[in-house]
Amino acid sequence: MITNFTFKWGVVARMILMSCILCVGMQLRTFAQVNPPVAATTAQHNKQVIGYITQWDAWKNISGIVPAGGYNHLNVDYSQYTILNFSFFGVAVDGSLHSGDFRNKSIYQAGAVQQPAALINSDIYSSWDMYLLYGELEVLYYISDGSYAYSLGYRNAAGGWSNVNTGKSGAFPLSVPKQGGAPGLIDLAHQKGVKVLASIGGWSMCKHYPEMAADPVKRARFLAGCTELINMGFDGIDLDWEYPNDPGMNIASYSTADYANFASLIEAIRTTIGPNKLITSCFSASGGKLQGFDWPRLSNSMNYFNMMTYDYNGGWSNKAGHNAPLYDYPNAEYSNFSLDATRQALAALGVNMSKVNLGAPFYGRGVITNGTAALNAPTVKRAETVQPDGPIQTAADYTNWAKDVYDGTPSYAYILQQTGAGSGWTEHWDDVAKVPYKTKGNFFLSYDNEQSIAAKAQYIKDNNLAGTIIWQVFGDMLNMTSATQAKGKLIYCPNTTSPLVNKINEVFASTIPGNKPPVASITSPTNNTTFNAPANITINAAASDTDGVVKSVRFYNGTALLGTDTTAPYSYTWSNVAAGTYVLKAVASDNAGALGTSANVTVVVNTVVNKLPVVSITSPANNASFTLPANITINAAASDSDGVVKSVRFYSGTTLLATDTTAPYSYTWSSVAAGTYSLTAVATDDLNGSKTSTAVNITVTNPNNALPTVSITSPANNTSYTAPASITINATAADSDGTIKQVQFYNGTTLLNTDTTAPYSYTWANVANGTYTLTAKATDNDNGSTTSTGVTVIVNTASGCNGIPAWVATTAYVTNDQVVYGGKIYKAKWWTQGNQPDLNTGAGKPWEYVQDCGGNPSNIPPTVSLTAPTNNATFTAPASITISATAADSDGTVSKVEFYNGTTLLATDSVAPYTYTWTNVATGAYSITAKATDNGNASTTSTAAAVTVTAGGTGNCSGIPLWVSTTAYVLNDQVVYNNKVYRAKWWTQNNQPDLNTGSGKPWEYLFDCTSGARKMEVEAPVSQPAANVIAYPNPVSGSEVQVQLTAIASNDQFLVEIISLTGGSPVHRQVFTPAGKGAQQVKLNVCSIPSGTWIIKITSKATGKVTTSKLVRVQ
Repeated sequence: MITNFTFKWGVVARMILMSCILCVGMQLRTFAQVNPPVAATTAQHNKQVIGYITQWDAWKNISGIVPAGGYNHLNVDYSQYTILNFSFFGVAVDGSLHSGDFRNKSIYQAGAVQQPAALINSDIYSSWDMYLLYGELEVLYYISDGSYAYSLGYRNAAGGWSNVNTGKSGAFPLSVPKQGGAPGLIDLAHQKGVKVLASIGGWSMCKHYPEMAADPVKRARFLAGCTELINMGFDGIDLDWEYPNDPGMNIASYSTADYANFASLIEAIRTTIGPNKLITSCFSASGGKLQGFDWPRLSNSMNYFNMMTYDYNGGWSNKAGHNAPLYDYPNAEYSNFSLDATRQALAALGVNMSKVNLGAPFYGRGVITNGTAALNAPTVKRAETVQPDGPIQTAADYTNWAKDVYDGTPSYAYILQQTGAGSGWTEHWDDVAKVPYKTKGNFFLSYDNEQSIAAKAQYIKDNNLAGTIIWQVFGDMLNMTSATQAKGKLIYCPNTTSPLVNKINEVFASTIPGNKPPVASITSPTNNTTFNAPANITINAAASDTDGVVKSVRFYNGTALLGTDTTAPYSYTWSNVAAGTYVLKAVASDNAGALGTSANVTVVVNTVVNKLPVVSITSPANNASFTLPANITINAAASDSDGVVKSVRFYSGTTLLATDTTAPYSYTWSSVAAGTYSLTAVATDDLNGSKTSTAVNITVTNPNNALPTVSITSPANNTSYTAPASITINATAADSDGTIKQVQFYNGTTLLNTDTTAPYSYTWANVANGTYTLTAKATDNDNGSTTSTGVTVIVNTASGCNGIPAWVATTAYVTNDQVVYGGKIYKAKWWTQGNQPDLNTGAGKPWEYVQDCGGNPSNIPPTVSLTAPTNNATFTAPASITISATAADSDGTVSKVEFYNGTTLLATDSVAPYTYTWTNVATGAYSITAKATDNGNASTTSTAAAVTVTAGGTGNCSGIPLWVSTTAYVLNDQVVYNNKVYRAKWWTQNNQPDLNTGSGKPWEYLFDCTSGARKMEVEAPVSQPAANVIAYPNPVSGSEVQVQLTAIASNDQFLVEIISLTGGSPVHRQVFTPAGKGAQQVKLNVCSIPSGTWIIKITSKATGKVTTSKLVRVQ
């Protein structure tokens, strides 16, 4: 009996496995790969086709798409790829490398780190690492003399096995390459002339990249891991650091130093692995994230720059946009955000374009829009928690592209299956961006098809780029579910086709002549022209294209885009240029997207110290008074010591009255209404320097107007409030010779509000703590005004309650922090700052209302106790149990009493006496409680009463057990219920036997216990099925059976095997890790299992206990 199937050998096992291969003279296991008809292969062109092959997708089992174990290296068409990147290995906190299986799933949390772990997960039951890298394996629990394993030096030893060739030892089970079996990824790729790189990082395993690259000790561990990967047979290293000097998903220690450290890391890898291995790296598609790299330095050591030209839009976007647009398109959320824009940004940085690979996504991105879905429609976001990102706000479509399977990013194969004829999806083509998209109601899906992939491949070809990277190779695999063949755990799907990568190779191999790039030159200014600051520089360019048309000319200062002109003559005026030296260039783009860059032109802008003009108002005099009707002539004097005055502008406050461009500078302001005015003059010189005069204040009055009267009637002077305060200000105002036009309320000099109708009032809400002076200013119909006497009010700081502090706007709060605001208690749902609790509760907002501070602090909870049944009472099934309780409340009334069985609510009684009769109770043990709630919503739960319901008669008869509602029974299981014996006709649970006999029901009555009781003889199983192991459907004719088992510990693991009735090697084996304690479900793929009767054998890692259940397989 197997009591422990945990692998403890780690690196030792990996070394032994490699030694085994060496021991047999590097005997290669040839294998007939998938070989569908294709239009072209990589042998017919010189472009790179680099595919990412993931180590986790083999777990996927999607009906009509892929069987479990199908996403593996055996189903890759190697004629279509030049390089495969095995993804991903991660970077640990100490700089070492680890298998992606050991990724810390809580790494998104603040302060979380990735601990070191094995480079390869050698546990064949919980990982695909060994199968993908080494192919079909033979799993041994015993080493027979003369066996293949024996020839490799393995021997049985105390506690497990040992190897006489290597001196190593370990515990069973032992995994060795199967003799003549399917090869691993590296072997198979090398047989086909394809290189395999180890890809390190990925979105969720980059957290420790910055500190590793900066720390010599950690970097040395990283390099040691690279050496180990090369020794395993990898042809190079691919870095996927997302991203230097960027937070990525979870990076805390990023900085601009990352750029230099990245270059140093690349050089160290080159020194470590030698000149003949490959070094590549992924880079962001955003031009802003590319400018910090030393591209010439990187080019010295790197073979290719892999640009992730996808994920331009997704669930994070505020608009529904394209995942991978070839060109920019109108009204997109961001400009310069496409494959074309990325390439142009790289070209502007002087990157060696012959090393650039652009990305091609074999997946789509779905989002939910506000209203009918359309390109650029606004998205609707919501809170979700996903792996690996943790809590996020997203608009991703999980309705059509399920969470935890696709997470809103379906593969091309799944898109074809789900959006075809009759699905309700509408297909669209954006002829500007050169990509398709689909809509259905408020669902938007951006993806790539053969047409858009072909356009991308042609673009790569026309621009003489290195090639393409593909995320990822499984995305376009079709026809995988017919004629499958099991190669151990790996499933070989010989009919697999891959239309997208086929299209890439077809275009790359096409003999259509390449596009000739356009020619551009700057015609003015000439090189080394000088200007005076602030300068206006007009840049003119000539551009032509011999085999097409010029689409646009972009003008640059260094790498900064100044402007774009789409029609000849091509020109751009750069205004207000500060002093400095600038390098100008023009970049022409033709109709095929090819670029032509002009020679650089240097211009120098010199500093000119401009002396500002002087200006003053000569009339009217300050504080001059005028009476209605007023005509006011404003005169100003202005001069400029180093130039000329270009204009003088006259202002009343901020209102422009007039402009005069010739001296003497003057303006007559006519029919000025009664009021107070502040006059200024602004002089501007020939270098656009300007100066404002000292203000002149004037008053225009109505000599016959009596000023209004005004006073604040509430609040009274020195009134106190508690923050956040709501202060209602009331005022009275009157005018003896006219009417009140308005009353303005002020806090100091700050206008709070204006009221134009009596009664004059304003409520100032949410006033923070402090001392304030309130006034009211009344203005009459002749613009005469009077300000009331000030009223002082004091707003005191709000205090907390129940030990909970008051909310403070400047304090940052995190999940579950509690605060008091406005006499109410609130709890933070996530990180928040400056969001006032009472205004920010509800869906999508950061605060949750808990209760009022006041509540009912003096409320005393009610009392409650069960009067029936008594504790440990026993009943006979089917039982009728009367539950009674007494309840009282010393300071109020009892509003209700609820009766429970465990956590299940049975009934509610709101009137005394409180009682409930529970009828037809099946056999079993139960825990009864009563919960009383009073008028203040306080509640109390009674002490539980345990009751047992047993079957009638003497219990077991003829050794047959009593029926238990929670136990699952399978074909021919016998039980006793109410002194009667029943037999199960198929799998059943919680179906009471006396109520479920007859046609179409799961139980068959056999006999009464009292009438010559005897046990019916049935076919004896290999071992009695444990009550906590259930298989269904059983018999099974389909491809899948589900096994229900019970985990007694949250950290348990189960080895699930299917064996024949006579024993022997298992025909199916997998490891299941439960999510927690209690009932669990495991799916088993039984496609390859022949008809007959089999035993499902389950071994618990925690206890070593072996349980079995019979399985009948029919075709």
